[in-house]
Amino acid sequence: MAHQHAHPHTPPFRQRPRPHRPGRSFALVNGLTFAVHLVLACAAEDLLATRVTGQINLGVVALLAQGSLLLWTAARYDRAVHEGAAYESAEEH
Repeated sequence: MAHQHAHPHTPPFRQRPRPHRPGRSFALVNGLTFAVHLVLACAAEDLLATRVTGQINLGVVALLAQGSLLLWTAARYDRAVHEGAAYESAEEH
């Protein structure tokens, strides 16, 4: 009798697709945005001090854009993590 490597009731081994890792893109996008903002704040003070309207200048607009980007990427990251968890729990059952 030949030696069997797998139990007859064990499903065949399937390699799961590697899940997308949103943490890398989250860190890259927000890190680069922060670095650009920091360089502009140090090297181009006059540019960021340019008035857009009333008391609002380009620095304030850039900060609001950076904060909005951070919130948007955080929401996408959170959604991707929850979808990945749902995918893994569905595979277990």
